Amino acid sequence: MKQLFYAAALLAITLAGCTPKSAQDKRIEELTKRYDKFIALTFDDGPSTLTPKILDILEEYNATATFFVIGNQVDSTTEPIIRRAVSMGCEIANHSFTHPYMSKLSPEEQIAEAQKTTSAIEQYAPTPKYFRPPYMDADEITHSVVPQIFIGGHCPSDWDSNVSAEERYEGLLERAKDGVIFLLHDFKDNVGTAEALARVLPTLQAQGYGFVSVSELFTIKNVTPQKGIIYRSADTAEK
Repeated sequence: MKQLFYAAALLAITLAGCTPKSAQDKRIEELTKRYDKFIALTFDDGPSTLTPKILDILEEYNATATFFVIGNQVDSTTEPIIRRAVSMGCEIANHSFTHPYMSKLSPEEQIAEAQKTTSAIEQYAPTPKYFRPPYMDADEITHSVVPQIFIGGHCPSDWDSNVSAEERYEGLLERAKDGVIFLLHDFKDNVGTAEALARVLPTLQAQGYGFVSVSELFTIKNVTPQKGIIYRSADTAEK
């Protein structure tokens, strides 16, 4: 009887010391078993009426992304889009409140741009970890007053309506590299990017690439991002 008691006690202690894996941990474990190269997908200037189409494509290919949203577009009308993105494992990040050139603003105005967007996001999603300055325009003040990690990326000029879906697709293929961050746009009517995305995901997945959020990329690559620099990939930072 004593032996049975001690065995049960030992089992209880062992189980108590085991921390269940989170859904995020399980996803990363599954991804690293399936793929050996990773790209972080990011989208600027939403949420918009195009964002659900982007989410449909991500869901079809078991991909996640980081959405850098404009704060004044985050409200009750776009709440379902944001909540769906979060439920899929995507993350919501900060792209300012009115999309200004940050370096042209006073320190107080820069703080307001970041803080108002963070407050808007927090209504429907976790506090954002990352910031992408509009037009990639940031000065020392921006870096000092905005608390988030700054993220850049590689963009096939998909914001330009003169760049065709085919050119965007080819541009993404040219920029594909393990650890890179793709910078795309999900603003209203930017359908060429959705078309390019629907083609590039299966093409690169067949080449061994998994598509993840920025946080997932940093975790997979064992990178601890730092303030004061802008990350264009997991291992490339610009001061």
